[in-house]
Amino acid sequence: MSHRTVRALAWPGYFFAFLLIVFPVGDLVVNVWPPRIGELQWRYGTLGLLSGFWLTPLFGVAFLVACAAALEHRGMFRLLSILSIAVAVLLAALLVLFILDWLQVRTTFPPEGRGFMDVGSLKAIAKHVLVTLLFAWVGVASLRASWGKSGEHRGRSIPPLVREASPKV
Repeated sequence: MSHRTVRALAWPGYFFAFLLIVFPVGDLVVNVWPPRIGELQWRYGTLGLLSGFWLTPLFGVAFLVACAAALEHRGMFRLLSILSIAVAVLLAALLVLFILDWLQVRTTFPPEGRGFMDVGSLKAIAKHVLVTLLFAWVGVASLRASWGKSGEHRGRSIPPLVREASPKV
């Protein structure tokens, strides 16, 4: 595929990735509106929903990374690194809040229902941890990709995401 073709397809790809991120965020906001941050049950439920919401936005972030790589947009890699690291920090803080809320809400459940609640909460915690780590990883990888066109920095070479095939002779 020619560089011109890749460039022509990458810009619609940026828009597609944007939609993959914005639409689920909008859906989540509509589902938990109006915010009642002071209510323990609302926070616990919202953070539980948040744990299952990330797959489509993560696909959008992966698409953004692919488009930035195709276009060799170092600025986009820098933006993705800043945003991804900020999201990872925010998610880490929300994870701590979720755990504290879970421990508090747990005491309001009857003993026979706590097992189910604990399993659901532990699944949500695992999802939050994995998504947090993935956003941090994307942030660091995007930062490394922004170092230069060839991916070289301090004498190290970062392998390209996609290699062009050698022409057959």
